[in-house]
Amino acid sequence: MSKHLFVLLLLCLPLGLLAQERATPAQPLNAPTLAVLLANRPAHMEQAKWLEMMQQPLNRSLYPLRITQATLDTLDATLLDRRFQYIMVHTEPPTNNEPVQ
Repeated sequence: MSKHLFVLLLLCLPLGLLAQERATPAQPLNAPTLAVLLANRPAHMEQAKWLEMMQQPLNRSLYPLRITQATLDTLDATLLDRRFQYIMVHTEPPTNNEPVQ
């Protein structure tokens, strides 16, 4: 009985893969999301390469975008693209121990 079930599963698996819908084309990024993306770009990576990499759905989940309260104060958070993950980070206030230049 288990051999018949195994053969049936092997036959049904390719049919299940063929039944998957193709992904819809990605919508262009809006201005607030683009600003957050560019603020999170690594210094060693070119802007075009970074934006191209972040268009892929897998990279959106692997590289969460860091935002601060100051970012949320200047941008409308409701306009940020929900396809990306955002992490709230705290900025450290400047200490008074730093020398004045």
